[in-house]
Amino acid sequence: MSEDNQEMRRRLMVLFKNHAEMVDAYISKFGMEINMKNVQAIRAEFPGVGDAIPAPAAEGTEMEPAPKDATEVVFKFNSKALTTPSVDPTLESPLYPRIVDCPICKKWGINSQELRAKSLSTLSDPFLAPVYATTGKFQSINYLLAGVTICHGCYLASPDRKDFVLYNRTTRQNQDSQLPPQVIRELKETIEKRKAFFDKTGIGEELFKIPRSYAAAIVAYQFADIRAEIEANAKVLGAYYKRGNYWTRIALLCRQAGMDDKRALSIAADHFKNAFMLSDFPKMDLEFQTIYILFNIFMYFDKQKDARDYLAVLDKTRQELEKKDAPPEVQAAARKWLEMGKNRWDDRDNPNFWKTPGL
Repeated sequence: MSEDNQEMRRRLMVLFKNHAEMVDAYISKFGMEINMKNVQAIRAEFPGVGDAIPAPAAEGTEMEPAPKDATEVVFKFNSKALTTPSVDPTLESPLYPRIVDCPICKKWGINSQELRAKSLSTLSDPFLAPVYATTGKFQSINYLLAGVTICHGCYLASPDRKDFVLYNRTTRQNQDSQLPPQVIRELKETIEKRKAFFDKTGIGEELFKIPRSYAAAIVAYQFADIRAEIEANAKVLGAYYKRGNYWTRIALLCRQAGMDDKRALSIAADHFKNAFMLSDFPKMDLEFQTIYILFNIFMYFDKQKDARDYLAVLDKTRQELEKKDAPPEVQAAARKWLEMGKNRWDDRDNPNFWKTPGL
């Protein structure tokens, strides 16, 4: 069996909870390409096997699947979510503007905010979403409230400025968007859909103020997810990984606004699972990181068996990498994330286990 086929079999074993008969049935019927509809078909053939029918979760911890369409999720915001944290006007802003142009509707002069080097310190919440704090010299601004660039004309959104047309100061020329042509084409064809979603959110012009309110920042990341959904459908590498990270950031913003974060984390888990099953990672280290995040999300929902399964997958991956004499840095990355997971498991009774820095 080739290495690629071994890898696909390993992923199917995770999906079917180590039931080889389900994996064999899948491969016999559908081959080595993973498709979630085909997975569901095999699960239906093996009712009750390998937790194919999930046991009811504890009250209040049920995980919702990600919607089929990213525009289906519309949040109801509390009063705190509609506020923007105040800053000290006597201190310098950690942000500075970078002007970009839109590759979709050709609108130019879009305001994009970059973070000054060493202006803020960064910690992580339990799901590796970044929590920003001042270093003392600069204003304490939560960069999640400013980091997504959005076009006023067509609602293209991304925290990565390279998705826009960016002026290159070195070459003194415009640098084209990194978005693939098929994604740009689809984004042009779905402008009205994004406009309709904008109207549905009710967030209005708050979306374009910097820094944003918590609510506007959540919607900004939703627009970024709408773009990434098109990338995922076009099979752009890393799209599901990006979608998972957007939703862990939405979950953090919900928490910071005093809102429930469970729906956002459920959606993040779905995207991370898709990334894992499809090996949708630009770098192997990101796969290990994703397994670690999934481990934490399942722990959060009190699904300890699922959490342990992902940790076991990471341990098995580490062993396989050692057998294959993989590059030292890859082996080191697998060991690092595995050790972090084991430490989290050992600390699970700590009263501060789920504490978010700053809250």
